[in-house]
Amino acid sequence: MSNLDYAALFLLSGIALISFTVLWQMYVVLSEIYTLDRYKDSPKLGWIAAAIFFSFSLAIYYFCPNSRKKGLVFLLSGALGVLCYGLGMWFKNQA
Repeated sequence: MSNLDYAALFLLSGIALISFTVLWQMYVVLSEIYTLDRYKDSPKLGWIAAAIFFSFSLAIYYFCPNSRKKGLVFLLSGALGVLCYGLGMWFKNQA
């Protein structure tokens, strides 16, 4: 296989993994947000909502303990997606 073949393979794999990571993050946010009901009458709710908004929902893994195991899938698939995309760009530049 040539460098361009590897580039195409890694770029497509990276894009697929990053897309899966985005969909996984949306699933986690929609399925685990109910655990924030324990802060319903607390003045902390405003700060928690701001943290979730400004961290692009990554704070949900801190405030919702049930979602922490799902965070490992997010971390692994995101890291692999970025790594594959970076390798694809590197192989493309080597060709």
